[in-house]
Amino acid sequence: MTRVAVAIVGAGPYGLSVAAHLGSRHIDYRIFGDPMRFWSNIAAAGSRRFLKSYCFGTNISTPAPGFAFADYNGPRGLETFEPCSIGNFAAYGRWFQENIVPTVEPVDVTGVSRQADGFVLTLANGEVLQASRVILATGLSGFAQVPPAIKSLPSQLVTHTSAVASFEAYRGQSVAVIGGGQSALEAAALLNEAGAKPRLIVRDRALLWHHRVRRERNLWRKIRSPITGLGTGPKAWALTKFPGATQRLPTSWRTRFVRSHLPAEGAWWLRERVEGIVPVSCNTVVMSAAANGGGLQLRLRDGRVGTEQSLQVDHVIAGSGYCVEVERMTILDPALRAGIRRLEGAPLLNAVFATSVPGLHVVGPAAAMSFGPLFRFVVGAGYTAQILAAHLAMNAKESP
Repeated sequence: MTRVAVAIVGAGPYGLSVAAHLGSRHIDYRIFGDPMRFWSNIAAAGSRRFLKSYCFGTNISTPAPGFAFADYNGPRGLETFEPCSIGNFAAYGRWFQENIVPTVEPVDVTGVSRQADGFVLTLANGEVLQASRVILATGLSGFAQVPPAIKSLPSQLVTHTSAVASFEAYRGQSVAVIGGGQSALEAAALLNEAGAKPRLIVRDRALLWHHRVRRERNLWRKIRSPITGLGTGPKAWALTKFPGATQRLPTSWRTRFVRSHLPAEGAWWLRERVEGIVPVSCNTVVMSAAANGGGLQLRLRDGRVGTEQSLQVDHVIAGSGYCVEVERMTILDPALRAGIRRLEGAPLLNAVFATSVPGLHVVGPAAAMSFGPLFRFVVGAGYTAQILAAHLAMNAKESP
């Protein structure tokens, strides 16, 4: 059985960033996963899908210059500010991987278990290896959240936005889209453009939209509302300038902040594709759902007047976000999961992204409950990779 110092599970933006920084410090590692698979699948489901973040805030991190997202887009005549195509971002990630992390092994890790001096990893190709440390960089995989009222329905009737293979497949069908955030609004727009008949079911009283931010602004506007990789304003500036500060705050304050920061909103460039085009039921929740005549019947409650009504549709798409919980990390052996301390169900991490299980680190969106909302986005990858690489390099020096 072969052994490696560090095994990185996942080859998305965070996994690639960590690998790039470990490689620059000559730390022994192996990285597993199909590069940028999540983003590639999102892009393949339908055209005109764009990142909600700024191009400069969506860089995969490496100490080597010339590998930012804009470095890829600029010479190709692509957008370098916003909105940036998700398809372009996936292509950028693969270009980054080919140039910076060519050692990625495009095979899935199917299991991770604990042993006395590290971990045992099982790969989909049958290989079994040992690792002194494991870094989980699996992104949002396995964390898709579906509302309880429709969760038990068969998959042919209910799909999460992240699992849609093709919006064209819904042409001619009536589709209820649940949610008022970017993924739900984008799904509604894409369904409409594919010839489907979508209807948005939104819990909030109204849809919220981002305003367009101009690149050229006067000095006062720049000071009052700086543009950052997390958005605009003093709060976004503080979060990006001091990315590790949130992890040091009291737990009760931190969890409230993470859950309340960045409400469900749509991007400015999406608004004209939804508003006045897609029917919207605001202040409405799905109370129950049942399969009915090849489709399903939804029972809706209108919070404004307290009345209920039925809605018959062919399909439901849930744009209800993600819920990070240790118990959903099924790649980890049950005994290993049981040893991980939790914070609101998510892994509780220390300042170097380590769990309570020695040698097991978690990065990316799964670190957001410990480190703050910055780490739900690619913009947090640079800080993560630098901190982890420095920590592991120091550890390597201290080892006999």
